Amino acid sequence: MSVRDLVATLVLASCLLSVSACVEMSPDAKKAKHRERGLAYYEKGAYPEAIIEFKNVIQIDPKDADAHYRLGLSYLKQKSLKDWQSAFAELSKVVEIDPGNRDAQLKLAQLYLLAKEPAKAREHVETVLASAPQDSEGLALRGIALLNQNEYEQGVQELKKAIDADPTNVKSYIDLAIAYLGKKDIVSAETTLRKAITANPRSTDARMALGDLRLLAGKQDEAEAEYKQALEIDPHNEALQLKLAGYYRLTRKWDQAEALYLKMAEAKPKDEKPYILLGDMYGSMGELEKARAAYQKATAVNPDSIAARDKLIAHYLDTGKIDEAAQLIKTILDKNKKDLAGRFFDGRVRLARGKPDEAIELLQGVIKDEPQSPQAHLYLGLAFADKNELGRARQELAEATKLAPNSTETHTALAAVYLAEGTTDLALEQAQAALRLNPGNVRAAALLGDIYLRQRQNDKAKQVYETLAKALPNDAFSRYRLGLLARIEKNDGSAVTHFESALKANPHAIEPLAQIAEIKVAQGKANEARERALRQLEVSPNNAMIHNLLGRLWMHAKDTSQAEAEFKKAIALNNSLSMSYINLAELYRQAGKLDQAVAEYEAVLAKNPKLISAHLLLGTIYDQRKQYDKARVQYEEVLKIDPKMAAAANNLAWILSEEGGNIDVALSYAQTAREQQPEDPRIADTLGWIYYKKNAYLKAVSLLKEAADKLPDNPLVQYHYGMAQHKNGNAEAAKKALAVSLKLSQNYPGAEEARKVLAQQ
Repeated sequence: MSVRDLVATLVLASCLLSVSACVEMSPDAKKAKHRERGLAYYEKGAYPEAIIEFKNVIQIDPKDADAHYRLGLSYLKQKSLKDWQSAFAELSKVVEIDPGNRDAQLKLAQLYLLAKEPAKAREHVETVLASAPQDSEGLALRGIALLNQNEYEQGVQELKKAIDADPTNVKSYIDLAIAYLGKKDIVSAETTLRKAITANPRSTDARMALGDLRLLAGKQDEAEAEYKQALEIDPHNEALQLKLAGYYRLTRKWDQAEALYLKMAEAKPKDEKPYILLGDMYGSMGELEKARAAYQKATAVNPDSIAARDKLIAHYLDTGKIDEAAQLIKTILDKNKKDLAGRFFDGRVRLARGKPDEAIELLQGVIKDEPQSPQAHLYLGLAFADKNELGRARQELAEATKLAPNSTETHTALAAVYLAEGTTDLALEQAQAALRLNPGNVRAAALLGDIYLRQRQNDKAKQVYETLAKALPNDAFSRYRLGLLARIEKNDGSAVTHFESALKANPHAIEPLAQIAEIKVAQGKANEARERALRQLEVSPNNAMIHNLLGRLWMHAKDTSQAEAEFKKAIALNNSLSMSYINLAELYRQAGKLDQAVAEYEAVLAKNPKLISAHLLLGTIYDQRKQYDKARVQYEEVLKIDPKMAAAANNLAWILSEEGGNIDVALSYAQTAREQQPEDPRIADTLGWIYYKKNAYLKAVSLLKEAADKLPDNPLVQYHYGMAQHKNGNAEAAKKALAVSLKLSQNYPGAEEARKVLAQQ
């Protein structure tokens, strides 16, 4: 026997021993196997695995309606928008193959209702009711669809029919109660829910709904009784436990909520959810250490919990523990550099570390992969706001608010951007929305006060700040703002009292101390201002900001050496404190030490290349030295950072027009400056003189007259106006302005030309 024959014999023998091992399974057998596995996975709650199995069935038989149906149900269990869209597609396929599938028709109707398309929902409901007119669920869905189409009476009647068709279906009673509540008919809503309890005394859903109604009516004790009674019926029901705990939190019964969460944790030692909820509660109470401990416990009891991990990272970021957050994020990204949550949190870390450009790049990548993420849009908006790109910030925050309309955080951030833009009405609307969602939102309340302050509604602002101060005994912000209001009212004594209270609440705050110093200086008590700053230094030692303030106070006293020492001390304590470099440079500039001033500005720009003030002041020094090429570079850097910075645009326009640049580019810069600061006479002078050079004399005269009227003691401005009038043919006005310019100075640039024109008159 040959080797080949031997192998064939062995294979044949093997097949005879086990026919099933050698005969390929039929398509029907494969379908049955995949379906069986899918159903098993579905029953265990392993929905991703179930989805794979049902897809395998459909791959074998694309017209298997039951497989499409089971796949649709599995997608619905995933509960994300993308999965629900997939569920919709599968259920649509089911009714296309099998229009008689009642459950698929009704689930499609529910999805259409969620999408706020009641007319399409009714189409699917009517298909069911055509063959089963007394279908209780169908009647209820038709009723809800009618209510959504503002057909109130018809909707209520359909819900009543649903109850008649199945008096034990509690959901129909609840839907009817909600309909009554929509019309503010609380009595009928309560009557309906009590009927539901009569029909099914052990219905926890009905009792929870009645508890919610009692709470809405302000009857907290009755609401609590209903929640407790529901829990007595089903003591191990987690949803009921969470409902009661949520009630305790809402009514600020913190101890009872805490006890219930701990009881839940004790019952399920490996369940992280109770600890996450404890962390959330502690956070809302301001108990940040307890919140952190709870989130850490959640990650300890279930190290695989993504929810617990993300809560802990977010907590670290929210409380300024950036390094701790970064360490956890690194662990995530080391495993998978494309992890969506890891990239999102990495973006937040970059933002917290003052790197908004890096944050923007990361968050835009997150949004590309998950466009419906409100948190990604929120922090992208905050990153743009950090760069003062308010338009783009507003766009992202508006999208975040659209995606998460009940997020107090997004409304608060949008209010801050509107306020920064000066759109106080819209800022007010957003701040109020944030406070409706969370009356304890301190940031939103503070913004509300600031908005009223900007609108000059001082009484309303004062009321907000006083409420905050009363509610938060250790809040420095509200006391500081009350001090500012007292200053507006010219009550310096009251202002100092409030500022001192703010310093007591936060000894390290510089703003209230600076205000006290400013008041003392204005009163002619500069020595007292310095002494007060020195006393605060004892309470807050090594505070670079206080040394910087002392430097400013010595500068005011014209004591250059003392001021220099304080600014250098501030820089030694905090070498990233930009304002101390700028103050030191300004000190040198005033003392005529321009080389040292330039060195300081360059030092601060080495640490912070996007510091507009340093570029602007450095450009000004180069201007003074007639180093126009260097000045131009600095102004261009400013405009790269902020294209609408009026001072830089104006100065750059002047250099281009006077030192041989492109006159049309100069005009564009001058127009930008004018748009930003239409009342500034120096900008009017620049723009008018450029029009003069372009032979547009009528425009030039209008702008230069405005500048000359506002700057009557500026010889160069008077000269510009006189020359424009000369070219415009108004000899009398030209003579008058040019004579004034020469009376003010005989040596300004253009004085010789002014004398020549006057000699011709």
